[in-house]
Amino acid sequence: MADVIKQLLLEKLISNLNGHIVSARVNIGGVQTTYPIYNTIVSGMSVRKYIYITETQAIGKQLLGAALLDAEGNILADQPLLVTKNDKGFLIAFEFVLRLEANAGGV
Repeated sequence: MADVIKQLLLEKLISNLNGHIVSARVNIGGVQTTYPIYNTIVSGMSVRKYIYITETQAIGKQLLGAALLDAEGNILADQPLLVTKNDKGFLIAFEFVLRLEANAGGV
């Protein structure tokens, strides 16, 4: 059976997914703080988004969760955390792996 889904469609879907995520919000000791996306890696069918809390930010406070946001501030993905921030930088990662299935045939 020939491939129903073409590589171009997969590339467009990954690009679309990547383009919707524009910032992040981190819950630091109960206070929601907005952060820019520190880095993005698109590799094959995965998109990884990174948030970086610097050495001097939030020292001694608990990081309780992180969320990725779209341009309107809507939460697109979130994850709970329970980490006490020390005097080192802290990197939070989100990874999305796109998997698609298609059925071809008549009705």
